[in-house]
Amino acid sequence: MDPARFAPSPGATAPAPRRRDRLRAFFTGTWKGRVVLAALAVVLLEVAGLPLPAGLTAPAWLVTAVFLTWACVRGGRWVLRRLLWRIRSKMLLSYLFIAVVPVVLLFLFFAIAGFLGLTLVASYVVATHIERVGQELRVAARSTLVSSPGPAADGRALLPHVRALRVEHPALSYALFREGTVVAREGAPPATLPAWLKPEGFAGVARDGEDSWLRVAWRVGPDTLVLQVPLDEALFASLRDRTGVRVLSIGGAESVEAEAGGKGVHVKTGEGRSRPIALPPEAEGDFGLNSVALVERTRWDNGEQGLAPLAIRFNPPVMLKRLSPGTLDLGDIFVKILVGVGISFVILYIVPLVLGLLLARSITRSVHDLSRGTVHLRQGDFGHPIPVRSRDQLGDLADSFNTMARSVEDLLREQAEKQRLEEELRIARQIQMSLLPQDSVSVPGLELSAACIPAAEVGGDYYDLLPLGDGRLGVVVADVSGKGTSAALYMAELKGLMLSLSRIHESPYRLLCEANRILAANMDARSFVTMTYAVADTRAGVLRYARAGHNPLLRLGADGAPPQALTPPGLGLGMDRGERFDQVLEERELPLHPGDTYLFFTDGLSEAMNADGDLFGEARLAAVLARAPALDGGAPEALREEVLREVRLFAGGAPQHDDMTMVVLKVV
Repeated sequence: MDPARFAPSPGATAPAPRRRDRLRAFFTGTWKGRVVLAALAVVLLEVAGLPLPAGLTAPAWLVTAVFLTWACVRGGRWVLRRLLWRIRSKMLLSYLFIAVVPVVLLFLFFAIAGFLGLTLVASYVVATHIERVGQELRVAARSTLVSSPGPAADGRALLPHVRALRVEHPALSYALFREGTVVAREGAPPATLPAWLKPEGFAGVARDGEDSWLRVAWRVGPDTLVLQVPLDEALFASLRDRTGVRVLSIGGAESVEAEAGGKGVHVKTGEGRSRPIALPPEAEGDFGLNSVALVERTRWDNGEQGLAPLAIRFNPPVMLKRLSPGTLDLGDIFVKILVGVGISFVILYIVPLVLGLLLARSITRSVHDLSRGTVHLRQGDFGHPIPVRSRDQLGDLADSFNTMARSVEDLLREQAEKQRLEEELRIARQIQMSLLPQDSVSVPGLELSAACIPAAEVGGDYYDLLPLGDGRLGVVVADVSGKGTSAALYMAELKGLMLSLSRIHESPYRLLCEANRILAANMDARSFVTMTYAVADTRAGVLRYARAGHNPLLRLGADGAPPQALTPPGLGLGMDRGERFDQVLEERELPLHPGDTYLFFTDGLSEAMNADGDLFGEARLAAVLARAPALDGGAPEALREEVLREVRLFAGGAPQHDDMTMVVLKVV
């Protein structure tokens, strides 16, 4: 194969310009690009701090934002097209979305669900611990008021009981109210009793301003004892030892944000500011999850209830182990079950993962082979086979592609052979047309015009104008049966035969008889030649002619009579070896008068067909000949063009099915 045949032709579309050239053309050759450049310049000048006219920066920023958004979208699409051009990349990305992303989402779902579940357990443990300590303080307050020996104005009777409680709660503070008035107070307890305080007292988390306390209020007669301890490490020390849950901090009107699974804990204030919480030194090295526990909290001034966030940290295995009954270690069991399920899941996932990757590799290899095959095909290399790696649809496609490439290669060879034959036929046509008269033949007293239009590359029609001297001219119009190369070869043979015999025989009858004997001996039995041969003798003023089975000779006399069809009898050349041909053939003679016009033609004119299959016919041809005097004074060239024009108009778009040849002879 010649790769040059597949190169783009000079008229082909030019390749698309490079992206850099397109950008340069956009910014310099369009008004949109100039507007964007101007906006970028204004933005850069404003960033540099240079003074600019008022009202100019806002439109510049808007144009810049729109342009950057458009550029990001176009750039993203370009990057995606480059990254996803390969089928392998598309399949890997599809597999990522189908197989990996759901697994990650499921893992995150169960991790978040587990974290929330453990957080609820830890929150419940913290709330239970606060409730238990509150109940202990409530019992202590009741016991203190009941065991005190009468009301003491200064509250000294309470000191022994308070000192006993401070053994467990060193930061304990108290206040004794008698009929709503403080009679004894130590630490930072509330200075007044709220109106909402019920007779049965209060035990729980209370908020004073921005501070929160574990507070207990108990009433016996006119006396009310308020005990409170801060929500600090000391309060939750026993909780840490029993459950492994560490309470890090509590805010008053603040909310706590804890990063799940991390070390960072921040407090977000009511004004929207965020500050980190300073963790206790002993807690900084602990491993655990940071979270938030919510406990019920009551505003001391109005009794409004809400939830208080407690920043906590817990180690799930340690918490589960310490919460397990007896010697049972739920944490260890939980970890083992989790590890076992995880390993099983990984094994079950790796198997389809490997199978999916192998299938993807098989598909992408086949597609890559097909892509390389198309590249070779585009370069004209039709001999490059595509490996058939599997017996599936892609394998059948590769096999079909190889078959198609071989078929295309065969078609190209056939096309090359056809082009070679067409070139040879073109040369043969040139040679054949060169056999026809090339120069105008001038005989005093005669005007001539001729045309030969083959239906194929080469044809079997033949005409000739043979100057015979002494004012004589031989006119030959012949039609070899069939079309194509064989007819053209017989036509060339007939050309040489007529040149020879016209110099020997003056009589058309004798010439045709001799030509018939020669052709009948050498011609194929299925072929024959029809011919009209006439000799115009201007000195004698006569036209002698004979017709060997050919179309009629049309004559238009100078007297204005209708055209006359001259049909002397005769057989085609080569149909008979001589006996019958000589008997049937007849030679006739006509006088030549100035103004007479003779039309010699082949059946390609009279039998020209239109799209409906109708024939042009000799009657229409005679009608055109009748108009000859009105055509440029009866000039043969004008009559020839008029005949061709009428035949083309009649045929319309129908293809030419036979050679068309004619000779127009006019006596002047």
